[in-house]
Amino acid sequence: MARRTLCLTLAVFLSASAAIAQTSGGQPPGAQTPEAPSPPSRLEDRKPDGVDLATFQARHRMRLMRADTDHDNRISEAEWTAWWAAHPGKGPADPAKRFRRLDADRDGFVTAEEIDAVTAKRFARFDDNHDGRVTRAERPCRTR
Repeated sequence: MARRTLCLTLAVFLSASAAIAQTSGGQPPGAQTPEAPSPPSRLEDRKPDGVDLATFQARHRMRLMRADTDHDNRISEAEWTAWWAAHPGKGPADPAKRFRRLDADRDGFVTAEEIDAVTAKRFARFDDNHDGRVTRAERPCRTR
């Protein structure tokens, strides 16, 4: 009984809200409202241009810097290994090897600049037509 009352109350509230929204839209009665464009059906239609280098780097930097648990803007190998151990199956098969590849200056820490350098090289490999943007079709892991 309580559930039925709740459903009826919700239905009345939604109907009243819709009626108020229609009558107080700020337009005179009978005025035509422009139709909103329908959303694109595919991701390629929404983002035909892909992503540029700055966006590509920012996304990877943000994702990888989550491993920086002490928030000193650099990732130690211990932080890196602990992060990927806590997220099995979502990262590199060998986190230590990946860390060594990212740590260009071999100081034992990965910084945002080192991540940006590696992702710039990756971006260049993916950008087949060299237009400065990587589309979904150009990314081998996203073509499925």
